[in-house]
Amino acid sequence: GAGVVIPSGQMSASEVAQHLLALSRDLLRFTDELNAKDIESVELAEDAKVAEAKAFIAAEGPVDQRKALSVVETHAQRLAARVAEAEVRALQRSVRTLERRIDVGRSHGATVRAEVAMSGMTA
Repeated sequence: GAGVVIPSGQMSASEVAQHLLALSRDLLRFTDELNAKDIESVELAEDAKVAEAKAFIAAEGPVDQRKALSVVETHAQRLAARVAEAEVRALQRSVRTLERRIDVGRSHGATVRAEVAMSGMTA
């Protein structure tokens, strides 16, 4: 899961702010991870393409056989690239989830502030 869990029940404006700050830090961390994984994914995909081309050139026989041999020989590189792509998508989902949780926290904070204002108390 992504980050801090907001407990059920009434929270003070200060507690809401603390949770939003923690979620924002999580968002920054996930965004940094996403950026790094995105670059890694591109590099792995390009490495897999080059490895497959080299394997094709080195293989002997008819074109179809050389192609098949190059695909088999570079399975690990292509798999690593595909896994990195899946990790990028997972991080993107985590970032979107954190963004939604921050939006919910903001709405909750606004509600808490409005309730405090109507009651004449201070947050």
